[in-house]
Amino acid sequence: MRTHDRKTSGTWRRLAGTAVAAALATGAIAGLGTAAQAEEPPPTPKIIGGTPADQVYPFMASLQYERNGNPDSHRCGGGLIDKEWVVTAAHCVTEAGTNGAPYTVMDPALFHVRIGSLDRTAGGSVAKLKGIVVNPGYQYLDDRSEGKDIALLHLDAAVPQAPVRRATSIPATGTPVRQIGWGYTSTDADDPSQLPVKLQQLDTKVIAPTTEKCRVDANGDDSWGIRANDICTDNPEGVRGPCNGDSGSPLLSKANGRWVLTGLDSRGVGDVCGETPDIYTSVGHYHGWIDGVIH
Repeated sequence: MRTHDRKTSGTWRRLAGTAVAAALATGAIAGLGTAAQAEEPPPTPKIIGGTPADQVYPFMASLQYERNGNPDSHRCGGGLIDKEWVVTAAHCVTEAGTNGAPYTVMDPALFHVRIGSLDRTAGGSVAKLKGIVVNPGYQYLDDRSEGKDIALLHLDAAVPQAPVRRATSIPATGTPVRQIGWGYTSTDADDPSQLPVKLQQLDTKVIAPTTEKCRVDANGDDSWGIRANDICTDNPEGVRGPCNGDSGSPLLSKANGRWVLTGLDSRGVGDVCGETPDIYTSVGHYHGWIDGVIH
């Protein structure tokens, strides 16, 4: 399989910072700590076969950190849901747990976000993090996903961009959706310097969770398949979809002419970007949990 934060031809979970993130209290808000450079490759999903964004998405966020001398290396996407909160994938901000813990929250001081720009290197607003809250049901696993891949980033100051509306339910099969992100645009790319600078987008639809290609890969392995409260999105023509660098990026639907945040990019069912459906964490299902944290 591939996650949108792992290389398409390597170990699934090579998240940044395994040697540098401080061990922090599981399930709680991680406090500020000493910033350090993350040395592992970042979580990197991309959109294969998409097109440059045709409009500004003021809520779109790029989660960034220092890597190989670049202080603004893109790690994951996210969505602004409140003036001081961004939602993203849990695997973007966690590492393996210790002493039986399901995960370890990375140090918020490692990260910052750029919000509201089509260009991940300029424009919009930039904010640091003062806390990270991971869904307590999430597990950091190297050999499979059990879902619940969602986390909240608490910004150190309010930003002027308008937050996106959140879904309150899981979208029905057949719902038209839009994927956006700064992930790789070629299956040959495997270095963060090859990530697109301009935001990409791709239109597709939700497919039934019982669909075989949502559940298992070509070998019948369900390690990265859909779980309860996930969303499965189709891969148009069997060659298009998110990829490394797109983790945490929004899945959008429209209601009354306005964008609604429906899901967060979590992983692909198979090994090659675009050749299998993608799995998104349902924002609607976690609506109550989100409200309980940010309000």
